[in-house]
Amino acid sequence: MKNVVVITGSAGSGLSSAEYVFEELGYFVIKNIPPSIIEENLKELLSEKLKIDNLCITVHALGAKETFEKLVNRHDANYRFVVLNCEKEELLKRYALSRRVHPRSVIEKITPSQAIEEDISDILSVSKYANLYLDTTSLTVKELRARLYKFLNNVEEDKITSINFISFGIKNGVPQGIDTFFDVRLIPNPYWVEELKELNGEDEAVIKYMNSFPITKEVVNNIISYLEKYLKDVSHSGRANYTIGIACSGGQHRSTYVANLLAKHFSKDYRTQVFHRDSPELNKNGE
Repeated sequence: MKNVVVITGSAGSGLSSAEYVFEELGYFVIKNIPPSIIEENLKELLSEKLKIDNLCITVHALGAKETFEKLVNRHDANYRFVVLNCEKEELLKRYALSRRVHPRSVIEKITPSQAIEEDISDILSVSKYANLYLDTTSLTVKELRARLYKFLNNVEEDKITSINFISFGIKNGVPQGIDTFFDVRLIPNPYWVEELKELNGEDEAVIKYMNSFPITKEVVNNIISYLEKYLKDVSHSGRANYTIGIACSGGQHRSTYVANLLAKHFSKDYRTQVFHRDSPELNKNGE
């Protein structure tokens, strides 16, 4: 059954930060659908032709009560409801620091203080529906993300960082957006062995050849030793994603093998993904 999470919160309570968490976990995020058309939209969004398995709908406090009442008894998906709230004084501080205009004060032409009070009142009226209710007054963004990860995906706090490994060939340039990369060209190159030339880093013959050299284990162990310490610091900093490049000459043999090996090794502590830029046929999604 498809999953639908409906989330609302007083403006300034952390809705934008929450949306990033849903996106990181593969949810299709729809923002502020008016209550009057939400059921009609759900019929389309949950249809098989769109292939959306995980849907997140964020709802403005103004329409939260009507929306929750329309959806709480639906059985066409697995519905869960998340409510964020925050104390008035803290919200006033956040708006003063950000210098943003409270959306409700514009819509209803009232003071920011009145707008915040009305938001909080509306949010409290739907708290009884919540599968997860969070008071974000004293929560850091990292703590909010950790609570949501655990609720949505049973992911513990030390696994909220996604580690992405990208294999590539130096001759084709360094990919944009990587945070760091390791050069594994010290490993003997299977490309120069005729029967291995057309194979790749997932083929047993190639793996056996590379592992016949002590330098292969030395290179891999050195990378692992460094990353085991470094990635703990990355995770503790609250980073959502960290991308590591693994480079060889052409991106066919050595880098693909090492990227896969590292992703498997670190999957016990982090959410890991692998992408082979220069050997796209190895990517699980076929890209």
